[in-house]
Amino acid sequence: MHNIALIDWAICLSYLAVVVGLGFYFSKQQTDNAEYFFGGHHMHWVPVGLSLFASTFSSNSFVGLPAEGAFSDYHQLLAIFFIPFVVVPITCIWFIPFYKRLGFDSLYEYLERRFARPVRLAASAIFMAYLAGWMGTMLLAVTRILSVVLETESAAQNLAVIVVVGLLATLYTAVGGVKAVIWTDTLQAFALCGGMFFLLYLLMDRIDGSLAAWLELGQQEAKFTMFRTDGGLAHRNVFSACAYGFFVYMGGQVASYTAYQRYVTVASVSGAQRALMIKGVFTLISCTLFFFVGTALFVFYQQSAPDVFREFSSGSSKDQLLPHFVIHHAGGYGMTGLILAGLFAAAMSSLDTGINSMTATMVTDWLNGREIGIRANRLLTLAFGAVTTLAACMLSLIDSPVFDVLLSVSGATLGLLLSVLLLGMLLPRANTIGVVSGLIAGLAVFGVIRIWIPGLDEDRLQELGVFAGLSNNTWWDGMLTTVPAMAVGALVSYLTPPPSAAQLQGLLLLRPPA
Repeated sequence: MHNIALIDWAICLSYLAVVVGLGFYFSKQQTDNAEYFFGGHHMHWVPVGLSLFASTFSSNSFVGLPAEGAFSDYHQLLAIFFIPFVVVPITCIWFIPFYKRLGFDSLYEYLERRFARPVRLAASAIFMAYLAGWMGTMLLAVTRILSVVLETESAAQNLAVIVVVGLLATLYTAVGGVKAVIWTDTLQAFALCGGMFFLLYLLMDRIDGSLAAWLELGQQEAKFTMFRTDGGLAHRNVFSACAYGFFVYMGGQVASYTAYQRYVTVASVSGAQRALMIKGVFTLISCTLFFFVGTALFVFYQQSAPDVFREFSSGSSKDQLLPHFVIHHAGGYGMTGLILAGLFAAAMSSLDTGINSMTATMVTDWLNGREIGIRANRLLTLAFGAVTTLAACMLSLIDSPVFDVLLSVSGATLGLLLSVLLLGMLLPRANTIGVVSGLIAGLAVFGVIRIWIPGLDEDRLQELGVFAGLSNNTWWDGMLTTVPAMAVGALVSYLTPPPSAAQLQGLLLLRPPA
């Protein structure tokens, strides 16, 4: 901790005080479920859009994306470009008007109307499993940052960091509800982008040759490559990037309760569309910055400390490269504190969103939106925050970059949710037996990819040929979960009795209500 000055601590603690203070400020406005979970359905689209951005790209982005830019190339940025150029337009044109027309408090209420209540509860359970894993990786990323900052050396110290960060985020989310989440996310969105601009400036200032050297060495080492077509299923190329970019990010925007919750906090269709456009613009700018920073980290360490770069080049150590620069090379009195406040802001923006959404889906889906009182809502939020913190403690034992862990979790869960929703919205013949069969099929395929194939010995892997590469590339998980689930769901639906007319009335995406 000797690298951190008193002013750095003051900056970080001041930020935390503001965030917690906002939670207690908005606690006075909580009267019922509509206020606590949906902001009274009258939030302004600007903070909602910034919240959509900040809650998606947080601590994972701060450590994971620069690590990709430093140790790999720009294929992951190509996948991210699907958000502003593909996912946002599709969602704005077709899904947001449809969702607003439905008027449901929960996205998964649609599944009960279209199929049956058990399907709704299954979707809610899958979503909560996704949130637990997603928020766990967020806390894991924070731990890897702070383990460098605080120079923690034992597993017990790292677990203590996870517990403190997790419970702090839970505290202001529990007392402030979704308004506290959205307004703190608004601050954190600017902290996120501002921190990246500042880091890029510092890196360029410390690179011998500045921008010219950054471009020259980056091109020489193929860091800017994003359209490779060679390689098999094990390689990150344009094909796996497209599979990842479309299926994972489409699932996150169309099939997650978190995104739907933001749409319904805004009163109008146009407001929700503008909010999502803000996310698209901030995603485009900030994530490009993340990769520029990653390439700058690569150039800086190749020039000044190549041995340190090699030390961080494997497993979970990749996530520690950026915090290492912040602590040891950022320099300047107070600069470390400013950057660390941005890093900490990134983590909190996702944790608060996830915890609030987990509580919201429990109340709206499992308790049918029953008014259980603000105190009970807060107690549920505290309980889910504790569950998330426990999940992060378990994930801390995994020696993998956080983005690899996150993609595997997202591919399985969001792929399943996307498949069942698309079956219901696009296929009139889809029925309950079909979608349940599809869910089972998608889960089985994921189990083969992530459990069975990685457990095979070398001889058995050679027998699988190109398919053996799936065990080393989580970018295919979303597609290989969604497509089989939809195919089996459609096939079984056509082999079994069709749904009733009541299960179709006003519930098909491309067919307006009569």
